Amino acid sequence: MLSSVLAALFGIAGSGYCVIVAALGLAEGPLCLDSLSQWNYTFASTEGQYLLDTSTWSKCTEPKHIVEWNVSLFSILLALGGIEFILCLIQVINGVLGGICGFCCSRQQVRTCMKMSW
Repeated sequence: MLSSVLAALFGIAGSGYCVIVAALGLAEGPLCLDSLSQWNYTFASTEGQYLLDTSTWSKCTEPKHIVEWNVSLFSILLALGGIEFILCLIQVINGVLGGICGFCCSRQQVRTCMKMSW
């Protein structure tokens, strides 16, 4: 049980990292070539508002469809990181309760079986 809980705790740490990176990736926006022929993070100063205003996505000229790719990739990572966090948290709770209650229940079953055999 302890190894299961430890593995789930590592999973929670990994999912937290994934969520943070995905959120920062969405907030910063992609590195792209703008209309002034400069490579920069065009949407970094918008604080993520570019996500709601798709008409501003044309500010990135190269690579083609980079904003759509960036939004799709980091949205999927954000969702999967959240799901991973929930599943790992359930596994931690399951492992802890299984370790505590499993020990008590197994002792109770042995006593019940011993009483029935007399």
